[in-house]
Amino acid sequence: MCLINCHPLMSCVTDVSNLACQSSSKHNCVVKSPYFTKVKFQNGTIRNDHLKPWKKNLYSNEGYPDNYTDKSFLEELRKNLHVRKFTLLEAILGAGLVTQRLCIVVIFALSFYALNCNQISPLILLISSTSFSFVIYLLLYESFKAFPFWLMKSACAFVVSGYILSPVLKTLTETISTDTIYATATVMMCIHLVFFDYGVSAVIVSTSLSLNAALFGSICLCSRLQTAFHVFVFITIAVQCFAVSPILLSSIKSSFTVLLSFITITFILCTRVSSLLSGLFVCTIVFINLVCPYYFVKWHSFKDNIYGPWDEAIVQDIKIKNFHID
Repeated sequence: MCLINCHPLMSCVTDVSNLACQSSSKHNCVVKSPYFTKVKFQNGTIRNDHLKPWKKNLYSNEGYPDNYTDKSFLEELRKNLHVRKFTLLEAILGAGLVTQRLCIVVIFALSFYALNCNQISPLILLISSTSFSFVIYLLLYESFKAFPFWLMKSACAFVVSGYILSPVLKTLTETISTDTIYATATVMMCIHLVFFDYGVSAVIVSTSLSLNAALFGSICLCSRLQTAFHVFVFITIAVQCFAVSPILLSSIKSSFTVLLSFITITFILCTRVSSLLSGLFVCTIVFINLVCPYYFVKWHSFKDNIYGPWDEAIVQDIKIKNFHID
C-alpha cells in the first residue's frame, strides 16, 4: 500500500492520478479532503476520516468502501403510502359477495335436482322463478331508477331462444355419459365462480368467460332432463341465475340482510335434499365468511410496500382548461 504523509489524522492516501494503491482486506484507502466523515471499514471498525460527502453517484465516491451505505441513501424511502386497512366487518361483507354467488349456484343445482327427480312441477317452478325475478326487477327499478326495459327485453330474447332450441338441447349431449356430464358441469360452475366479477379489479376477472362457462354447464345438464319443456324451464332458470341476477344484484350494496337472506333460503332448500348437503353447505359458508376474512385481516397487517426514487415514473394526465388554437 502506498502511504503519503499529508496530515497526521490520515492513515492512508490514494493518489488516483499518479499512484497505484493496492487494497488490503484489513484497511481501506481514503482521499484527502477538507470534509470530516465517519466510515465503517470492511473489518467492522469505524473510523473518522477526511472524505468528500457521499453522493448517489458511483464515480464520485472515491475512498469509500464498497459496502458503505450512507444515512442519506434511504431518506426518500416511503412505506405503505397507498395501502388500505380493512376491518373485519368490511372483510366479511366482501366475502359475502362470494357467498351470494355460491348460493345462486347451489340454488341452480337444486333446481336441476328437483326437475330431474320430479320433485316439483316444471310449470310451478317456471312461474315462481319468473315472478320472483320480475318482482325484484320492479323493486330495484322503482328504488334506484337504474334499470331500463332493455334488461327485460334481453331476458325475453334468451327465453324465446331457449324455447325454440329446447328440443335440440335435449338431444345435444345424450350420447355422452352421465358422469362426464356431471363432472363437466361441476368444472364449469367452478370456473363461473372463479372468474366472476365481484367488484374488484383484477386480471383474473372475466365476465364473458364466467357467463359462458355457466351457460355451457347448463346446456350439458339439459340432456339429462325428461322432456323439452323441462329443458326450457331449466334454461330459463339458468338465464335468471347467471345473466339477469348479476345485473340486478350489482345495484344492491353488500349488507348482512341480503347475505343472511341468501344463506337462509339456500340452507332451507338444502335441508329438503340431504342433511349431509346441509352440513357441507354450512361448513363452506363458515369457512368463506368467518375463517377467510379473519386471516385476511390478520395477514394484511404484514403487508409492506416500499416507494422511492427507484420506482418507475408515472405520467399523469394534465387537463388544460380554456385551451384553443386560433
